[in-house]
Amino acid sequence: MRFPAGVKWALLPIWNGAHRLRWTVGEYAGAIASGQIERCSCCGRMALMLYRRRAIPPRLVELWGLSPRVARALARKETLLCSVCGAQLRARRMARVLMDTFPIVGPPPRSLKDWASRPEILEFHIAELNRVEGLHEALTNHPRLCYSEYHEGVPPGVRHHGVRCESLSGLTYDDAAFDLVLTSETLEHVPDLGVALAEIRRVLKPGGAHVFTVPILPGVEKTYARRRVLPDGRVQDLAPPIFHPGGDVGYLVFTELGAD
Repeated sequence: MRFPAGVKWALLPIWNGAHRLRWTVGEYAGAIASGQIERCSCCGRMALMLYRRRAIPPRLVELWGLSPRVARALARKETLLCSVCGAQLRARRMARVLMDTFPIVGPPPRSLKDWASRPEILEFHIAELNRVEGLHEALTNHPRLCYSEYHEGVPPGVRHHGVRCESLSGLTYDDAAFDLVLTSETLEHVPDLGVALAEIRRVLKPGGAHVFTVPILPGVEKTYARRRVLPDGRVQDLAPPIFHPGGDVGYLVFTELGAD
């Protein structure tokens, strides 16, 4: 049966909504069936952890040459979302590292949100470079949190839609400004990894820490550049281009991080 174009456009939101509902029901059913319920280290609530296999698209699997097992592992890292606060598995692991690395006096914190409210942690100066879902919400009320996003074409230090813009190629923060710098799945997209790490070190106080995640593929022993920026500003491809998260669409990958 053929529908007029106007009817098709009217039915499209219903069609898409039905698919999203089916996927959501499947995620909750899968979490219940596999017993994926735990206390979230970001928000502190008992919650179902929702797995989304679509987080690693088939095209990215093809370009990366992933086995089904590795593709599932990467999808777990990118999802297993807390059904309460939306924190991904990688965000919850970062939260645990923060609480273990910077212990506090008194009762152990039940969550990163609890940890961030303790007096000694309230003195920390924290830079969150690009939003980390779940982690951001747990830290959002911290009085010394400096949250920023990268927006192409927006000068660093300028606010864009109410959020400060910063680039790891040249941060506008003062030297030794932070006790903590947080990044997640960001370093691989910076044109020069060495410059980014030097900038993070520059803005960290002595004894400060950079807590981060990056995608590391099994079998990649040594970090290598997929592309580089030449002195004249041109970009040279050193390997076939890959984008995250879609493979062919998303943010361009400049560096593949290895076991080193």
